[in-house]
Amino acid sequence: MALSSLDRPPSSPAQSRDTPRGDGGGPSGTPRRAAGRRRALLTAGALALAVGVLVVALLVGGGAPAPSPAGLPDAGAVTGWGLPVAHLAVRSLAVLTIGQLVFVALLVPATRTGPSAGALRALRGSAWTSAGWLVAEAVALVLTVSTVYGAPVSRLSTQAVAAAVTELTVGRVSLAVALLLTLVTGGSAALARRPSRRTRAGATLLLLTAAVAAVVPGIFAGHPAAAGNHVAAVMVLSVHVLAASLWVGGLTALLLHGRRGFESVTVVRRFSALALGCVVLLVLSGVGSALLVAGSPSWSWVGEGWVRLLAAKTVLLVALALMGARHRRTTLPALSAGRPRAFVRLAAGEVVVMALAVTVSVALGTSAAPTPPAPAATGAAAPAGSTGPAAGDPAPEDPAGDAAPEGDGPVSASEQERGDEPVVEDMSGHDHGDLSVTVLVDAERFHVSAAVRPGQPVTVYNSSDVDATLTSVDGTGGTADGSAFDVDVPARTFISFEAPDQEGDYAFVSRPGGAEVDGFADTLPVRADP
Repeated sequence: MALSSLDRPPSSPAQSRDTPRGDGGGPSGTPRRAAGRRRALLTAGALALAVGVLVVALLVGGGAPAPSPAGLPDAGAVTGWGLPVAHLAVRSLAVLTIGQLVFVALLVPATRTGPSAGALRALRGSAWTSAGWLVAEAVALVLTVSTVYGAPVSRLSTQAVAAAVTELTVGRVSLAVALLLTLVTGGSAALARRPSRRTRAGATLLLLTAAVAAVVPGIFAGHPAAAGNHVAAVMVLSVHVLAASLWVGGLTALLLHGRRGFESVTVVRRFSALALGCVVLLVLSGVGSALLVAGSPSWSWVGEGWVRLLAAKTVLLVALALMGARHRRTTLPALSAGRPRAFVRLAAGEVVVMALAVTVSVALGTSAAPTPPAPAATGAAAPAGSTGPAAGDPAPEDPAGDAAPEGDGPVSASEQERGDEPVVEDMSGHDHGDLSVTVLVDAERFHVSAAVRPGQPVTVYNSSDVDATLTSVDGTGGTADGSAFDVDVPARTFISFEAPDQEGDYAFVSRPGGAEVDGFADTLPVRADP
């Protein structure tokens, strides 16, 4: 197996020329097939273990998918569980791709004749892993669209997915990532087929830069994007993720493609220096990211699932740091003395612990981080003398356990005349920052998730099987009939339009075919500072 390549004695040229390669039918084919079966079983077992650890971590951290609130469309369990698994696949394949390119560009010594055999294997490997990374990104995008629309994958139309790619930030970012990964895949394959000493260094550095750039956009969809100081949080977490990718990926590539002799010792020493810098950056950025996302530690953190996952990840990182110290103290001198077995054993165990840390990190990004208690209720303040809940608060329950009807229907004219703010309905499960669907249409009614700014794009998704419209009824707009907006929303389709330029509360109805549909009426709040 590749992991034991550092332990194998070098074969002589005569052996490599005279020994039959085998086509699967001769004596040498049987061990080759057996080795292939062992690798397949080990790979399947590793994948099953990673998914199992991820499921347990999601349950412990509170990131396991939950059904949408009653009355709202639900993307389903396939999307709920599939999205974290897709994110784990993206993260793992990204680490492998970056590590193999680091091996070629930064670790392997240059030779007079061109790339070494290990470098060529790493280039071919990066071509395969980056292609898998591209596929995993596509799967994650479809599952993300399913989450945003609140519709199972089986109900997503091609038009809806295509609209998400062009209209939503996550879609445009995914398109840019796809272009970068296409460059990495094609470039790695081309360099592996036609190696050139003159162009290898610059080309592999370019491919490494493209792979690193493809990692960063995914960070903007996590907890740092919602932090108060989100710019600093995103930058700090970017350093954290990239340091982890260089460290984990570099060691994995070293085990997969390293060779004994001068090359292995030189590569390991270069990697040791790189790993030390990555560990320092990883610790500093990890602490900074946790403080920026969750704030200063407090006793309220006790019992939080996110904190339990953070503690587990910290323990794993401490274990990795101790393994690195042992490498420097014992296994590197042994490797220099021609005894690589101890290094291989410890490094293989280190990769296993790294894989667990990456899996916990994915669950950590999915689970809700602790937040300090809000000083005041969110949403619009209740009128003076009112004893009801503020807009956006959960509706009270009566003694029988049934929810009160407040906020379940459109805003009445009497409420508008009193100057009350329109009720903005709780859209938990459909609010995803830049991915938010502002107006969701189902088989029964409209759902308005939040107020919008003047001129801001209003995203609408019709999850039902019936066409609808969003037609304002204020008569103050610039459309042909005087309404502020009048857009068609075909069944199971995502569209967007610009909000009116003036602040106000814009009542709207659905009038497909010119006839108003009973029950489909609501209000779009437009505020300068929602």
